Amino acid sequence: MESLKPLDMNSVMDIKFIKEMFSSIQARTSALCFQCTTCTNGCPVVLNFKPRPREELDLLPHQLMHAVRMGLKDLVLEARMLWACTECYNCTEGCPQGIEVCDVIYQLKNIAIKERKNLIPRGIRIFANALLDNGRTAEIMEWEREELELPELNGSGDDILKKLLTQMHLSEIINPKPKL
Repeated sequence: MESLKPLDMNSVMDIKFIKEMFSSIQARTSALCFQCTTCTNGCPVVLNFKPRPREELDLLPHQLMHAVRMGLKDLVLEARMLWACTECYNCTEGCPQGIEVCDVIYQLKNIAIKERKNLIPRGIRIFANALLDNGRTAEIMEWEREELELPELNGSGDDILKKLLTQMHLSEIINPKPKL
């Protein structure tokens, strides 16, 4: 995982951020969180970083939900947990309060992509740029397809996908502009 600068634990409440987050039904569910830690305890990412997940991920899932409610935008958007999340939905499925934890994390990632392109991890940029450049993220291995008795691919959809991603301005979304 890429190392980031230490989190600024002196983040201030951002009322605009709270309003933005709570304009969605999914993020509004975070208000029901009573910090039971079920989401954190069931998270495979957190389990992967035992014994010290807090040091590796900055904020754990239940802490993300609390920080969203508190309007601590900078703290939330800079947390490595945001990008480490695999969107497996274990947190959402296990939540006794019905909090849409994974959907809140999706929303936070969208805000980060829109406002803080420099925080997008290098691996995600490489993946997105491979889609833009090639229309796929991996080379087609004909021998593997033959071995699995799969039909031959002709790559006809690659150009269509590249055109669609260009029309969506993925390059501008995913790649930060260099500072002058």
